Amino acid sequence: MPAVLVLLVLIYQLRQGLFVFGARLINPSFSMGALLVVILLGLWRVAAVGHAFLTGESLQTSRILDRVVVGALVATILISHSAAGYMLWVSHEAGSRAFTPENPNLIDQATPAPSLAPGTTPEPTVTHVPTPAIGSRVTILFTGVDADPTRGEHLYDSIMVVSYDPSTNSVQMVSVPRDSSSYPLYFGGQDSPVRRINALPGAVRNGWVKSPDAPYTTLVKEIGYLVGIPIDYYAVMDLGGFVKMVDMVGGIDVNNPSAIDDPVYATPVGTIIGFHLAAGPQHLDGNQALAYVRSRHGADNSDWARSSRQQEVLVDLLHKMAQPSEILQLPNLISTLGSSVSTNFPADQVADYVAAGQSIPGQNFRQVVLGPPYSILNSNGSSCLLNYKVAELSIQLFGKDSTWYGKPTPANTCP
Repeated sequence: MPAVLVLLVLIYQLRQGLFVFGARLINPSFSMGALLVVILLGLWRVAAVGHAFLTGESLQTSRILDRVVVGALVATILISHSAAGYMLWVSHEAGSRAFTPENPNLIDQATPAPSLAPGTTPEPTVTHVPTPAIGSRVTILFTGVDADPTRGEHLYDSIMVVSYDPSTNSVQMVSVPRDSSSYPLYFGGQDSPVRRINALPGAVRNGWVKSPDAPYTTLVKEIGYLVGIPIDYYAVMDLGGFVKMVDMVGGIDVNNPSAIDDPVYATPVGTIIGFHLAAGPQHLDGNQALAYVRSRHGADNSDWARSSRQQEVLVDLLHKMAQPSEILQLPNLISTLGSSVSTNFPADQVADYVAAGQSIPGQNFRQVVLGPPYSILNSNGSSCLLNYKVAELSIQLFGKDSTWYGKPTPANTCP
């Protein structure tokens, strides 16, 4: 009966599919509870087999066959429960690492810079974003970090805002060019035309930008201010983990909009290898997928173009991970997530949002890259956001949830 009850519970947990079940496993509390159940059930089953053998009728013939069967049953129980226990332990450890928001390997979160001078009122101001209520919009900042230790700083080369509105069952994805500069700061003033936004946390850590917040928190709030939507949570992933995940699922299929011929594309460690990809449908392994989302040189290629490709790859990777055929890769995928991702998203809500995301029809995804007409090129080749145009877009995408809804649009800060 205990085994039957646990089986019924497992069937219930799998009701929304394997991918949602996997999302539940990365919740450390869920995986630890499941691990204890597996251990206790295994002990119960071993005891039940032993009890049945010891209290069975004594036959005149030899019980050698009985002993062989008992040994096989016990071995089967131990092996199966050990395998399940191992997967749950891996999931628990991965979740414990991933849901540690201050991972120093991925997040530049040093001691905050000194506060503004007494009596100074930063303009505009951004208040603390409270935890969203059930049924309300949830917005997450996804960043891909190049944490090459030889560089001495973290560069957030992929910056994407993903917002889910349950009232309309829709998702809005907005990519911010990582080389954006000359942007207004949410705590007042304006950053220089030289510094790119992907290096903003490092500038805060080094004291070049006097932010009232810690380095990565400054980036989160700044992106929320520029896009015009308060950001509730963030998730950071390193480039090496991205390559591993793509390879684990057997690669991804993309539809390259135009041929890429980038002779100076460099790997994260700086070795120039070049990247060339024909237009049309393509199957990419991990390293090719990384080049696809990082390459920005050559004809018809730019930071804006690769931002669009990053959105495509993110959606394709999630779809591939959700396939039932990936069940054997589930422990490795979860382990890679744990070592490559850091997030402050509530662990106990991940599965619910994954389930909700699978029910969103394709036409309810709106994907935007803040290239032209929402930005222009500075004289140094960096992007400069046209704040008033981005504010108008923000109202179109987020409605009353937009920071700029019912307010005057911000002034232009481009040189």
